[in-house]
Amino acid sequence: MFLLAFDPESVREPSEKQAAELAETSEMNLRYAYFGTRVHIAAAGFEPERLRVPLLDFVHCVLLAARAVSGGQQGRISFTESSILIEFVPTGENLAVLRSWDPVPGSCGTAEFLETAYRFSTDALRGIAERYPSFRRNAYHDVLSGMIQAIKPAEQ
Repeated sequence: MFLLAFDPESVREPSEKQAAELAETSEMNLRYAYFGTRVHIAAAGFEPERLRVPLLDFVHCVLLAARAVSGGQQGRISFTESSILIEFVPTGENLAVLRSWDPVPGSCGTAEFLETAYRFSTDALRGIAERYPSFRRNAYHDVLSGMIQAIKPAEQ
């Protein structure tokens, strides 16, 4: 079992100025200064937890972890603003899910993780683009879309 979801109601709205600059603003601004939200994560072995994160940075890190895992390597989600770390360590067909703040490990299937990462990332991008269509014109939207497409075959 693996859960990764965000609460659309908790997504912090950009200021008027930020919204007006969405098509042109930098990747760094989008990753760290826009769309803070609550993310829920759970795996077999530990209860769901809620983290407050910048959504697009979290999506980026999830996609990097998925790319590593799909290549048979260890994936990790790290947070620029803190020392929190979530690691996904391959153990056969499964992954050990390790959180730096809790010694209790979790686990999930590798295919399940990749499918969940794909769905989570797709939902996040779609949700932002539906509310702010100009986001689709930002080069970083294309970067994230490409990263999502790179893990899509693992879902099937």
